[in-house]
Amino acid sequence: MRTGLTRSRSPRTTTGRKRRVLRSSSITALASAAVVVGMPGTASAVPINDCPASIRSVLDQTPATYTQNVALTFDDGPSPRWTPQVLDVLAAYGIHATFFVLGTHAEDNPDLVRRIIAEGHSIGNHTQTHPDLDTLSRSAQASQMDSATGAIYAASGLHPCFFRGPGGSHHGASVQEEAWARDMTIADWSNDPRDWAAPDSLSPSYQDTIVERATNPVYDHPIVLLHDGPPVNYRQNTIEALGRIIESYQSRGYVFTDPAGQQFDASAIAMHYNALGGPASVLGEPLISQTPTPDVEGAYGHFEGGSIYWSPGTGAHEIRGPIYSLWADLGWENSFLGFPATDRIPTPDVDGAYNHFQGGSIYWSPDTGAHEIHGPIYDTWATLGWENSALGFPTSDEYDIDGGRRSDFQNGYITWTPSDGTVVHETG
Repeated sequence: MRTGLTRSRSPRTTTGRKRRVLRSSSITALASAAVVVGMPGTASAVPINDCPASIRSVLDQTPATYTQNVALTFDDGPSPRWTPQVLDVLAAYGIHATFFVLGTHAEDNPDLVRRIIAEGHSIGNHTQTHPDLDTLSRSAQASQMDSATGAIYAASGLHPCFFRGPGGSHHGASVQEEAWARDMTIADWSNDPRDWAAPDSLSPSYQDTIVERATNPVYDHPIVLLHDGPPVNYRQNTIEALGRIIESYQSRGYVFTDPAGQQFDASAIAMHYNALGGPASVLGEPLISQTPTPDVEGAYGHFEGGSIYWSPGTGAHEIRGPIYSLWADLGWENSFLGFPATDRIPTPDVDGAYNHFQGGSIYWSPDTGAHEIHGPIYDTWATLGWENSALGFPTSDEYDIDGGRRSDFQNGYITWTPSDGTVVHETG
């Protein structure tokens, strides 16, 4: 595809074209969520969202960004048995947390890494294989970090902004320097419920102990250590206690934040990219940082295989190939089409694809190329059955005729005039 990454401002004129919003039945709405991360830095890689500068101290409590705030954290996952249950509880309460994942488990369960991020949680680096870092050389410590980051990135296209050494083995100078050099903030904890020592069966009394230790001692800015892995360990007692832990902090007015004391940010573009499959998707690797659209409120990110555009009214949607090229020629989001309102969608019965936009659509097929269609002509073509009608796909953009407008199709054309409205001419 033509990349379109140089956004020169020389669109075709669209004077006199009336913007029309497609009927809601014509648009597939896709949900977007949140994440605040970037990809591993290399000489040629540019992050989607850079991690903020790391906090150069080990956090056993969050910074006092609120009068009272708490960071819930989960170590040693993701686990296909336990992590989905933890995520379900968090979702039921509308709460977000930070998951310190092991690289080996991220490699085994990339779908869970994507789900964690897709549901708005933060990902932290907990090393590749869970060694005691104090027993390793500095190069081995760095390798543990980089391998885990690589596994997280392979799963999601995102870079962890937090680090925690197994068993708290992050107090040595070399570990700290290596983590900070990678813009990872080191998160220790203030409250250890010792859920890792829970019985290997349901124990209501130990669940009470987990809740008590997670909420006491009382701090204004606690970091709570919990576990959703490893998969072979029994974590049901943690899951059964989690709701009461959340309710305890909620009842006292705590804000739930990440370990750096920040509420969980929203990057719909990074979120949608992850939901599509990250670097393993058709979009491939990121090429530029998320960038604001220059003239109207919105943002975009470019990738090897296409782009994702976001606006408050449409959410985040991917666009690529000839459809993207035509939209760029028309003037991107400043054209009469506006922002994409759907992803690229295959046409259901014949070979082709389309994107809907705020003010119309672009349809593509191998035989016709990409062409825009909008307004009354689009409405008439839709009534006939779109590309499955006798007219087939559009073969031209809409253009001026004497006294009106016209779009050509494979087997005819549709005209519009103020006096006659739309008129269908079949030639096939």
